[in-house]
Order: sequence, then structure tokens, then C-alpha cells
Amino acid sequence: MLDTSSRHPAIVLVEDEPDILIILHRLMRDLTGGYDIITVSGGAEALLQLSLRPVPLVITDYSMPGMDGLELAAAVKTASPTTRVVMMTAYATPELEYQASRQSVDYYLPKPFPLDHLDQIVRDVLVC
Repeated sequence: MLDTSSRHPAIVLVEDEPDILIILHRLMRDLTGGYDIITVSGGAEALLQLSLRPVPLVITDYSMPGMDGLELAAAVKTASPTTRVVMMTAYATPELEYQASRQSVDYYLPKPFPLDHLDQIVRDVLVC
């Protein structure tokens, strides 16, 4: 087992679109202090980060190759039940929102969304 006690807690951002990932990274960097901001392009990489350090928050896109955001949310909750999951999607439907709530997604954000909405969610989760 790895010793994660010396690692800073991290926020993991999961997005397969590089430009959106850059914007999210900048937003999180400016918003949070004391948290490492880890950017990954897929679910498997995100789950690896959960095994390496404390991760109180995962922000993920829904539509990604390989593992979608719902599958990732379920895997995150299995690996780390206290980790909060925010799922963003450009494919918002009432059915997807219902599925997200059943998969333990803590916050569902249809794209586009106001950045201050994500800002407030992060502040609530991290108690900034």
C-alpha cells in the first residue's frame, strides 16, 4: 500500500477536450489554496489519482471515450465514498440528470454553465 499521508489533497479534473481542461485548471488554481490541481483526460487516469492521494473533489465531463462520466462517478464512489463528484455535460437531458442522481453524482452541470455556479459548488465542497 502506498503512503499517501505526505501528499497534499487534490482536485481531479477529467476532460478530454484540452481547451476546456486548461480553462478548468485556471479556474480551480485561482479558486483553491492548498490543493493540488490534477488534470487528466480519462476515467482510468482519474481513478489512479484517487489511489495516490486524498481527493475530496472530482470534476468530470460526461461524454468521454472509454469510461463516461456516469461510469467514472460510480467507480469514484466505490473507491472513495466521501469524494464529491461534479459531472458536466453538453448533452443534458432529464433522463441523464436522473441517471446522474442514481449514480451518486453530487452536482450535475449542463454546459454551458456560469463559472460562478461551479465556483460556488467548489466553495461549498471544500469549505473555502
